[in-house]
Amino acid sequence: RTHNFFTCSKDSTVRFWDGDRFQQILLLNGHASEVCSLAVSRTGAFVLSGGMDRQVRVWERTKDIVFLDEERERELEEVFDKVDGSKRDENTSDVLLRAQKDGDEGLDADDETDEKPQSAAAVKQSILSVSAGDRIMEAVELADEESKEIAAFKKLQEDKSGDNRRAPNPMLFGMDPSQYVLWVLRSVKSVDLEQSLLVLPLKHVERLMHYLILLLRAGKGIELCAKISVFLIKAHQAQIVANRTMMTPLRELQTLVRMRTTEIRDTAGFNIAAMRIIARIANEKKNERINYEEKSMKDIWAGLGKA
Repeated sequence: RTHNFFTCSKDSTVRFWDGDRFQQILLLNGHASEVCSLAVSRTGAFVLSGGMDRQVRVWERTKDIVFLDEERERELEEVFDKVDGSKRDENTSDVLLRAQKDGDEGLDADDETDEKPQSAAAVKQSILSVSAGDRIMEAVELADEESKEIAAFKKLQEDKSGDNRRAPNPMLFGMDPSQYVLWVLRSVKSVDLEQSLLVLPLKHVERLMHYLILLLRAGKGIELCAKISVFLIKAHQAQIVANRTMMTPLRELQTLVRMRTTEIRDTAGFNIAAMRIIARIANEKKNERINYEEKSMKDIWAGLGKA
C-alpha cells in the first residue's frame, strides 16, 4: 500500500506524485487542452484522463524503472526550450494537426491524411489567457457573493420596513454584479478571450451564462455577450445539453441573443440608410449651388454692350 496519487491540471498534463516525499515522479503529456477529469482503475493497472480537447486517454502501467533525476532534467529542458522560444513558431494548425495525429494512433494508415485542418480555433494556452480566465472566475465569484449580500440586505430591510439603500461594494468598484462581470470581460483582449473561456469549469460557465442573460435583458454589451454565449455553447454543448437545469436559461438566452442582435442589425441598417440619404441630399444641394453660381454669372454679363 502506497501513498502515491495522480493529479490533472490546466496545463494539459497528468502528474504522478509521491505523497510521502512530496516529489513528482512522472509528467504525462498528451492532451491538447485542460485536463478536467481523472480516474484510476481498481487494480491500479491504468489511469483514465479526460480533457477539454474532448479526448479520453488511457495511461497503462509498465515495468520500466523511473529515475527521478532524469525526469527532472527532462522537465527543466522543456522549460528552457519554452523560454528560449523554440515553440513560438508553432502555429495553430500545427497544434491541431499534432493533436489529431495523437488521437488517431489506433486508426489505419489509409485513414490518415497529411492535410492541415482548416479550423482556426485557439488551442494553445498562454500565460495571459490563463490569467484572464482566473480573473473571469474571480469576477463571477465576487458577483455571486455580492448578489447574495444584496438579496439578504433587501430581505432584512423589508422586514424592518426601512430604506433599501445600500453602500456600493468597493471590491466591485461601485458597480452592479452584472456590470462588474461585463467590465472584466471587456478588459480581456479579444485574442485571449476564447482561450480564457476554455479555462472556466462548468460551474463557472453556468454562472457566467446567468450574468450574460442579465446583461442582455438590460441591453448592455450586446455584441460581446452574444459572442461569448455562442462560443460557450459550442465549447460545452454536450455538458449543457445533458444538464436539464440549463434548458430554461438556454432558451431564454437564445431568445435574447436573437432579439438584441436583430435590434442592432435594424439600428445599423437604419443608420446606414439615413447616411446615404444625407449624402444624396448633400450632393443635390452642391449641384444646385454650382448651377446657381454659373447662371448668375451669365446674367450679369449678358446685358453689357447693348444700347
